Amino acid sequence: MHKIFANTLFMGKQFISLPSCHSTNDLMAQMSAKNQLYEGAIIITKHQTKGKGQRGNQWYSPDGENLTFSVFFKPQFLKAAQQFELNRMVSLSLLDVVKNISEEGKVFVKWPNDLILNKKKVAGILIENSINQNGISESIVGIGLNVNQISGLLPTATSMAKQFNETFDLDDILLEIIKRLEHYYLILRGGDFRFIHEMYESKLYMKDKVAYYEDSIGKFNGIIRNVHPDGVLEIEDESGIFKKYHFKEVRLLS
Repeated sequence: MHKIFANTLFMGKQFISLPSCHSTNDLMAQMSAKNQLYEGAIIITKHQTKGKGQRGNQWYSPDGENLTFSVFFKPQFLKAAQQFELNRMVSLSLLDVVKNISEEGKVFVKWPNDLILNKKKVAGILIENSINQNGISESIVGIGLNVNQISGLLPTATSMAKQFNETFDLDDILLEIIKRLEHYYLILRGGDFRFIHEMYESKLYMKDKVAYYEDSIGKFNGIIRNVHPDGVLEIEDESGIFKKYHFKEVRLLS
């Protein structure tokens, strides 16, 4: 499979494919600790037994139906306060790939790092960064994309096959994701954060629309107005008060 990355600069040049793995993120962290990885390394598995998601959830994927993989970056040009740039970059990469399948699909990024297709979750991202005094030394990006799964999906989830009534070649989809990841990563490395920010907010799910949320105080109607450079979400509530939230501090209900 690694032959398909011949047209990338550095992404996928180190490629590890496993029939089964407990967690590609965990395995990548173990290899990183032993200095066994180059930037752009990919670990992919057909069956991830203990995939990790946000909020401590597991990411379940049937054997061979979806894409579950991790990518290794060394974004030492980013400061610790700029970690969310990676979330933006990865989200936009996945969005481009899914949107290019069909213009009819309504695809958005959901703060902080999900992909929404026709109002249901089609992909999740888990980014684990290593921080030192100079900034981000290493980043492990875990990606789960529902591609060909039809049955067993949660009511809030969907897949590309289910939405587009088509079966996809996983290698082809993976190649497109890797190309887009490299594209946006190089933009970040070039310092064009403004472009990434504008792209992200233009595709942000429920931005400037009334939705129902829940935070530590209770449930409320609100409107997403902004995502700050550090990733803090700003929501205007029904009283006109602007509230700011870090990861896991607010949840979209509907």
